[in-house]
Amino acid sequence: MTWSSANEHDITTEPLLTSNKCAQALTKFFNSTTELSIAAEASSHPSGLESLYSQPYVYAGGGLGNIDECTLQVCLAGAAQRDSLTFASVCVPEECSAQDLAAPDFVENIHLSSQSSVNPILATEYYGLHTRIADLNKFLKTGWTCGAYNVPFKFFPFGGIYVMILLLFISLTIIGTLRKRTHKIHVDRGNENESGMMFNRSFEEEKKENLSDSLYSEVKSRETSLLSDWNMKNNVSKLFIRRESTAFLDGLRVGSIFWIILGHIMAIQSSAGGGYSNPPAFLPPNGLTTTFLGQLLFASRFAVDTFLFISGFLVVHVMCAKIRVREGSDDSVGKRYLMNIPGLLLHRIARILPLYGMCLGFWVEIAPQLGSGPFWYQWQGLLAPCRAFGWTNFLFINNILPLGVPNVETCFYHSWYLALDFQLFIFAPLLVFWYQQYPRGGKLATAALMFLSLAVTLYLAHTRSWSINTFDGAAVARFDVEGYAKPHVRAQTYLAGMLLGMIIQGRMQNLRSTAKTRVIMTTALALLFAVTFITVTGAYSRRACNFTEWPELNDCGSTWTASQTFWYAATSRAIWAIGIGLICFLCIQGAGGIINDFLSLPIWTPLSNLSFGAYLLHPIVIFIVQLGDRQKEPFRLTAFGLDFLSISIVSFSLALVFALIIELPCVSLFRRCFRIKTSNTRYSQVGSGSLLERRQESVQQYGSIAL
Repeated sequence: MTWSSANEHDITTEPLLTSNKCAQALTKFFNSTTELSIAAEASSHPSGLESLYSQPYVYAGGGLGNIDECTLQVCLAGAAQRDSLTFASVCVPEECSAQDLAAPDFVENIHLSSQSSVNPILATEYYGLHTRIADLNKFLKTGWTCGAYNVPFKFFPFGGIYVMILLLFISLTIIGTLRKRTHKIHVDRGNENESGMMFNRSFEEEKKENLSDSLYSEVKSRETSLLSDWNMKNNVSKLFIRRESTAFLDGLRVGSIFWIILGHIMAIQSSAGGGYSNPPAFLPPNGLTTTFLGQLLFASRFAVDTFLFISGFLVVHVMCAKIRVREGSDDSVGKRYLMNIPGLLLHRIARILPLYGMCLGFWVEIAPQLGSGPFWYQWQGLLAPCRAFGWTNFLFINNILPLGVPNVETCFYHSWYLALDFQLFIFAPLLVFWYQQYPRGGKLATAALMFLSLAVTLYLAHTRSWSINTFDGAAVARFDVEGYAKPHVRAQTYLAGMLLGMIIQGRMQNLRSTAKTRVIMTTALALLFAVTFITVTGAYSRRACNFTEWPELNDCGSTWTASQTFWYAATSRAIWAIGIGLICFLCIQGAGGIINDFLSLPIWTPLSNLSFGAYLLHPIVIFIVQLGDRQKEPFRLTAFGLDFLSISIVSFSLALVFALIIELPCVSLFRRCFRIKTSNTRYSQVGSGSLLERRQESVQQYGSIAL
């Protein structure tokens, strides 16, 4: 069965008439009672424009009939491109394409063919449903898709290469796991700088610690062959490595990634595939999204800011522990930066790129082969940006190029975060080196840049009328293009994390929870609570705007004033960073109380170490499930919760597989093959705690989500 589509532009192209092949098939079709009866029953039966007029902004049609009952060909009305409304389906002869159904004379051809039908009652009913669907299609300016779409697998140029690389990783894992282990050896490290680079995740088994100044020895198990890097048993144990002094970060990461998954499920289920069959139960003004609980879904956007804060904090925390200022050295900050940045960037790329590249390849080459169906054609819209601009992902500029498009129209669109984090990291070492040589100046420079980012956000939010309320139409669409993933807007949270890292250097304490610290913790939680739930006061009180409407001009979107919308869009991320910063400060100082205890639970450690892979893979899981559906599904809170649970389990399971066969082995291989050395030697200790402790803690920089 051939797949075809026709959108609004095809409908207006002249001449466009029903093909002779289709017209002849319709005549034969109406003379078969069996085919006609099944087609009439399997098709949708909308009441027409009257129903749409009565629910103009939440119209979803009366259902898609019974697609699986149709023995001919299923065509979907309205579904001409990704994210368009699918409101009806019809069962038609296979000889009729989407272009035939979009032809202005198609309904008339049905009428003429029905005149000679052996079953006039069914023929009249079938003609009537086509008439009503055609009226709706014309009013909505949508089109048709016909048949089940299958994404062809192209062995050349990249499909075959990806499959061979994946099979190579699997083979290495099997061989490395089954081969016998070799002897243990004693390794003496005479200088800290002879160890691996600071950002390596410490996926080694460090058995003993004897520290005297910066000299230490450790006994560890080391295989004599490169295949040992693919030993699955060893790699599983590495997932449970725990850094006690900053263990609370594991809980923050895990909570944030689950929150992101929750938000993406909401966004994709409501806009991709068939969408919800009961939009009023989900959308404003009366659906879940107007409730207190609904705000939790929209606020998942702040989980990314939590990752940015953690990333900025660990850049300082780790670099101060691993890159030392030479005693008596007169090297300038700029010179140290130029001498170290190539190695730092090389290490970051080597740490991120293997897993990132394989997940991107899975998105492009494998995932589209894992299903089919009437909504599977929407993979076209997801893959098209990768064919045109996939190279931007490997240069970490996909949050900037292509210009002027929303994030959902970029390749592997959620990977904008990796590009943003990489861009911020390019300049972060300069501030760290500045801080190491001139502590006060480094902190002031970091704070100044943080406030500059906030000032730029304030200016743009005001002059460009930004909104971050999801249903504010043109205002939020403009923010999505101009600010959502841009470094000048997001840098404030990252720099706030760096500033906290500088503040606590040399001030690590083991405080008790007191009345004062409890007040600070309560204040922090109150800030996070306010940013999350303040939108319940009117940000989602009216029906959703379309992307050409403005809340101030149309009766849609937020009921907030322009001033309220501005202040929330401009300052919410800064307030979120303050709240997260206070929590991190208290936890680091040992005064986090029950919050620190919860965030530091051992159960979060392996999940935290898998969160990078889960972040990259979970949208793939959601799209495979959503686009493989064959009906509109009703929105129900219990079903939504079960979807979240199942998708989270599958995403982390896939992340475990990718970690064991790709991520962890490649990290170990890189450490084995490239002992990158910095240009610095020892200097007076920055921070507290033993060197080995801080070495173990340093792994968190990329230990989870490279976020």
